[in-house]
Amino acid sequence: MQRGAKANQESAVKYWNFSKGQFTRRVSENHKGATPRVLEQGPNTGKTIYEIFMDQVTGQITEIKVREGDYGKSFQILIDVTEDEQSPEFYAVDFRFNSTGKSLLKKLPNIDLTKDVALVGYAIDGTNSKGEAVTNYYAVPYQGEISKAGKVLPAYTMEEPNGYPEMKKIKVKGKNTWDDTDQLEFLENLINSIKWEGQQEQATPEAVETPEIEDEETEEVPF
Repeated sequence: MQRGAKANQESAVKYWNFSKGQFTRRVSENHKGATPRVLEQGPNTGKTIYEIFMDQVTGQITEIKVREGDYGKSFQILIDVTEDEQSPEFYAVDFRFNSTGKSLLKKLPNIDLTKDVALVGYAIDGTNSKGEAVTNYYAVPYQGEISKAGKVLPAYTMEEPNGYPEMKKIKVKGKNTWDDTDQLEFLENLINSIKWEGQQEQATPEAVETPEIEDEETEEVPF
């Protein structure tokens, strides 16, 4: 697929979140396939919203932006999913700087940004260091094919950190906790270091009420 359409119209951009291993988008009640959900957190608690879901998104990443919001920093990936250049279409997908988002960004240097990439969502059950049940969520990038051969590997690993900082153990109100400030600064600098061809303006969220932020049962590891 030849990409390269320009997002010169706001209507060409559709806004998605990545949550609990799926790409989610708010839609109207009468939208085909819409699923109702009652908000349980935030200022709109009790309100029924409607969403659609996808397990994967395929297209060319054209830009990544760090964003400031009511719940802290996040980052937004703009993906060109255009199939007809006369009808450009882009997905703007929001991620948080949690274990899910950091796992994706650690693979960014190994993604060929001139080619299509498939982001595939996974929810994997496991246990944490305390033996408690947790679910880890991932948006795994693939290029060429969705298989072991096409899976994009991380540029920063525990064995070969390549400058990626470790988390620090600090004491807050008498309790030891892991601090990832250095990691977040590293990843933010990584995003900002990329010079996008024909860089576009940062996509603006649609005029919908702010969704509640749900905690994902992931375990943050020291690296």
